[in-house]
Amino acid sequence: MKDNSHRARHGIMITLCAALGSAACVIEKIDAIIADHGVTYWPSSSEDESGQLDTSTSTSTSTSTSTNDEAASDTASQSGTMGSSAASDTGMHGNSAGTGSTGIVGSVCGDGVVEGEETCDDGNATPDDGCQECARDSIVFITSESYQGYALDGLYGADQRCRSLAAKANLQRPLTFRAWLSTPAMAATDRLLHSRGRYVLTNGIVIAQNWDELISGALQNPIIVDENSQTNEIFVWTGTLPDGQPALGSDFCGEWQEQMDFMMFGGMGVSIATDTTWSFFDQGDCGGDNSIYCIEQ
Repeated sequence: MKDNSHRARHGIMITLCAALGSAACVIEKIDAIIADHGVTYWPSSSEDESGQLDTSTSTSTSTSTSTNDEAASDTASQSGTMGSSAASDTGMHGNSAGTGSTGIVGSVCGDGVVEGEETCDDGNATPDDGCQECARDSIVFITSESYQGYALDGLYGADQRCRSLAAKANLQRPLTFRAWLSTPAMAATDRLLHSRGRYVLTNGIVIAQNWDELISGALQNPIIVDENSQTNEIFVWTGTLPDGQPALGSDFCGEWQEQMDFMMFGGMGVSIATDTTWSFFDQGDCGGDNSIYCIEQ
């Protein structure tokens, strides 16, 4: 109904304007066109075209801003996710390198479970029970057999002699024994385990409470018991100072494996001693027969 009314009015205005030809008719014609097309607003002369541009720009800016905000939000979200992931990775690596709960959990001495580098864990602090600071007693003996200094077949050969005698004597873990023996290039202290546990003879007598006491230059008791728990008081091939370093100044009997035409010497200790001479007393003729010390690892 409204549309037909507009059309009728428009037709009448055209007819009147055609007859009158006045300026009023032009205005009426414009009003009729506006009413016919449903336009309800038009910017004033003071707003001119900038109003349209501003409106368009405002819409464009709003859309652009919205798009940028979404992009920024996505970027922040991705950045946050990456940062969280990186932080998680850093935290994980940090814990694994340190002592964090997600890292490698170290052994706990006293929990009754043997783990990590522990060789025993009896869950108590009872002294003299064979397990000290989660390290079991290490057996020390002097060999019942004696050898010429150049006939030990080197450090490896000396270790094998210790293991063979330990096995024959039915000692536990015979394959872990090594000789207290050095060469100029290899110190006994670098070949042997530095245990927190006690060092004891095959009959249970304590030689030292731990590695530090063993190399202190003062033993609690002399190493005069062999693998069979028999007393053996003799000179001992060592080539080693009481602190475990090579006793330089001799031939080390051709590194304990080489016989020469001329006289050679090697460092010796005295089995009955508890002072520094237990490990180094003097240089001895490599053609002589001496024992060696063997220590469980």
